[in-house]
Amino acid sequence: MKHLIMGTAGHVDHGKTALIKALTNIECDTHKEEKRRGITINLGFAHLDLPTGDSVGIVDVPGHRDFVHTMVGGASGIDFVLMVIAADSGVMPQTREHLQIMKVLGLKHGLIALTKIDLVDDPELLELSKADIRELTAGTFLENSPIVHVSIKTREGLEILKEEISRIITRVEERSAHGVFRIFVDRIFSISGYGTVVTGSVASGRLKVKDRVYLLPGGKKELTVRRLERHGKEVPGVMAGDRASINLVGLDRADFEKGMIVSDRILKETKMVDAKLELFENSPVFGIWSQVIFFTGTYEKPAKIHLIDKDKINAGETGLVQVHLQEPCVLRHGDRFVLRTSSNDMTLGGGEIIDIAPLHHRRRPGKLVTKMTAIARGKLPELISNEVRKLFRAVTAKEIAFNLNVSTREVEECGKKKLAKDIVKYEVKDGMILITGERLQNLRQGIINAVKDFKRQNPLADRGANLNEIRGSLKFAKGSADEEVLKIVLADQVQKGKFMEKNKTWMLSDEMDVINKAMEAHLNFFSDYLKSFAMKTPLMTQIRYEAEKRNLSEKELKQVLYKLTSTGQVYRIKDDYIHADIVDNCREKLKQELANRKEGITVAEFRDLVGGNRKICLLLLAQYDSELLTQRVGDVRVLKQG
Repeated sequence: MKHLIMGTAGHVDHGKTALIKALTNIECDTHKEEKRRGITINLGFAHLDLPTGDSVGIVDVPGHRDFVHTMVGGASGIDFVLMVIAADSGVMPQTREHLQIMKVLGLKHGLIALTKIDLVDDPELLELSKADIRELTAGTFLENSPIVHVSIKTREGLEILKEEISRIITRVEERSAHGVFRIFVDRIFSISGYGTVVTGSVASGRLKVKDRVYLLPGGKKELTVRRLERHGKEVPGVMAGDRASINLVGLDRADFEKGMIVSDRILKETKMVDAKLELFENSPVFGIWSQVIFFTGTYEKPAKIHLIDKDKINAGETGLVQVHLQEPCVLRHGDRFVLRTSSNDMTLGGGEIIDIAPLHHRRRPGKLVTKMTAIARGKLPELISNEVRKLFRAVTAKEIAFNLNVSTREVEECGKKKLAKDIVKYEVKDGMILITGERLQNLRQGIINAVKDFKRQNPLADRGANLNEIRGSLKFAKGSADEEVLKIVLADQVQKGKFMEKNKTWMLSDEMDVINKAMEAHLNFFSDYLKSFAMKTPLMTQIRYEAEKRNLSEKELKQVLYKLTSTGQVYRIKDDYIHADIVDNCREKLKQELANRKEGITVAEFRDLVGGNRKICLLLLAQYDSELLTQRVGDVRVLKQG
């Protein structure tokens, strides 16, 4: 069973609502004012159960020129149109306007009901009406649509019309039921015992009872789906192409404003979009800036239109524009819109959203026009590629999905197929990461520069720059997509032999020998230098003096001394440095002496034993205490037991 919505269109008093009632036995004019005036003012809703087993949702729109804005809200969610034209009146102003609106809303399928044929006795008049219809629809999606003669009074043609509806739904493509769930809310009301209910046409995705949803834009509050209805019957779930009623727990009617949507996730809102615009044949000329009212779904707000690829757009022409909205809206690529005059008395045109998060185009260079033209022609892969280029950094599929108001799955599926040539894809533990080739090349060079900077600042370090140091140099946030790409590039450079990894640090492969030779020379010198002091301890001023003679900075000297101590060639005891040979030799003498002296040894006796001064003896004994070789008992040292 297909999930589709049919919308009516046509001039006021041509019998749209009466025809829907005759087909479905459902009264769409439910308001007192509608019944009093005999015209549709608000959107009406019904459903048609067909002999094939299909059930089509129906949106009945007002035909009066004063309610075209309401008509646009209803027409935005439909999949095909039933154009209603009265045989005794023929093509009228709103017939033309509704057809133009359906065209810019992207409809591709429809059929025509020629109503009130019981009022026309002359066959030639009927043929004339049909000729006018064919002239009107020439070159449009209704050009070859069937024209069904219908009379509500005699019920002539109703079954034939149902058959034609059954045929057309086999050709209409269903909306995607995958990805993000969105429904433009066209009604909200409360039912005793149930709470708040919203209704609308499901634009995309699926929704089930007990799912969590949000009222957008601006809604951070999580709502719960208590009950779902499709075509007046309770169902466990609804999907794209359904007219749905959603009973929500947690929704306050005061939170709702016209133009809001319900979605299964928090979506990005926007006040600026790039779009492709088509003006109607009777529209006034658009200059570089124009004031309009912008309609999409049930959203209806003032906006400014900024032309991008032209200085003006004449009636019947198309162009690329940037739309500046007065109030935030939740949109996605491919959404259709309609423009009316700021006084809301004339429909000007409409078009398609191509970018919901563009940069602000204060200037209009040729490069911008080329890029927008490519996006306007493209589908989701080109959109994704453009989003990566726009951010000029590594970006996750999840982030792109949020920026485009699509699902992460949709982005990843596109990434697995084909993206633009300048986009590089990486698969990591948490999903897909994308980056431009230019950015990747800059990243590689940035890593090289970071490693070289580390060597320049630490010329004697026998290690490279670690991840934190490289990330800090590149100003990458910890845990960012850029850091993930950084790790991948480092591993790749090591595999290719351009980098060397040592203890989770990285250096250029040709730097290792240079570092080793310089370090080795300094290590050998200071090892011998400290050893030459024998049973004396050199002052740091003496060590620094020798370092200056060798053109070593304070930082480089610390690196040499750290290397000597970390490799066991020298002991650092408190703030003094003693060669390991001296420490080890004195240790053996002390062990032998204490093995025969159970009473222990004093500092003076140890000084006589090793032939050193009091300072070095105190340092040595402190070292042996820290090694748990000895322990102090009063004024003597004894071997530590156990």
